[in-house]
Amino acid sequence: MRITLVAHTSDVEVMVAASMLTTTSGAQPSTLHERLQAKPEKVKEVVRRLEVQHGNVLEHNRLIWVVEAPRDQVMEVMLDTKYMTLTKLGDDRWLMSGNLRTVVEYAHQKNTEFTKKLVESVKEAAPTIHNYIRRGVK
Repeated sequence: MRITLVAHTSDVEVMVAASMLTTTSGAQPSTLHERLQAKPEKVKEVVRRLEVQHGNVLEHNRLIWVVEAPRDQVMEVMLDTKYMTLTKLGDDRWLMSGNLRTVVEYAHQKNTEFTKKLVESVKEAAPTIHNYIRRGVK
């Protein structure tokens, strides 16, 4: 089984941090986003305070993977989560899309080879959130 992240929303962690701060700040989301883009350390600081009680802050992004796996493994994922979209590309190749909230929730529900590879795949796009997910996975 292979899971390869092939595309994602740019500045995923900036988007998550801006979403988090929108709930506590009077500033416009676009203003927060612009400020955070200029301050990567502030983004890490904010994202490290992430709590999943308000998982909707993790929904403001899109991740797209190519999954190479047998149909039965992919069907298991389809049945386990209604928020991952999977489209067959060919023999044992699938296009999968979702957001970080789906990845976090799936990782907390399942401890499988697929889960481990899925979590590892987000490391480049969202390294701070990747560490957060890894701490929560059994």
